[in-house]
Amino acid sequence: MKHSRTTAMILFAFLIISPGLSFAADAKVASLTCVGIYSETSAGYISYRNAGKGEWIVAKVGDLIPTSAEIRVNVDRDWIELIQAAKPNEVYELTGSEKGEVIAKVADIIKAKPRAVGFPKGTAAKPDAAFKDKLVVTQYLGRQVYRAASGESKDIKYGDVLDIKGKVKIIAINNTLTLMNASGAVTTVIGPLNFNVEQVLNNKSLYKYLNVQK
Repeated sequence: MKHSRTTAMILFAFLIISPGLSFAADAKVASLTCVGIYSETSAGYISYRNAGKGEWIVAKVGDLIPTSAEIRVNVDRDWIELIQAAKPNEVYELTGSEKGEVIAKVADIIKAKPRAVGFPKGTAAKPDAAFKDKLVVTQYLGRQVYRAASGESKDIKYGDVLDIKGKVKIIAINNTLTLMNASGAVTTVIGPLNFNVEQVLNNKSLYKYLNVQK
């Protein structure tokens, strides 16, 4: 057994984006954007296709899924989160079921009441005081666990607010987590990795060293 320095995470260049994740408003909702996929197993792929026909396409974070499409979740503990581009503070979710695969039309998903979330509205010159010493989840792929200073743990979702005293565990290789700070800047962390929220807030470069069997 040899130890090989495989860098599984080194993406700490902050990119400034519009405060509050603002997007140009669309006159009509043509699609939803996938902002989060939770899957514990390799069998847990979430997919979509034109309603009632065509090949199923494996969903990826960032995909634009037309409102004419339908989404399939075939593992009971998996889920997908989606937003309208013009309404990033409202998130829709489709989850699996123990009874079998779940198939839902996107047009029906957006009829449900979305979950409300909030994002920093600050800038580099004037950070949002309400999000001081906090990071907000803007995207994720795979299972991520947040442990608060109180010891309480939860699976990470879109819009979650992570406090400076908390810790994060990214479970599997190539799973990703994108976080926004009080200034509206974002960074992406790649797993597998355990880290303190404070390390990201302080712009510390993180590395994961994997054991590679020869």
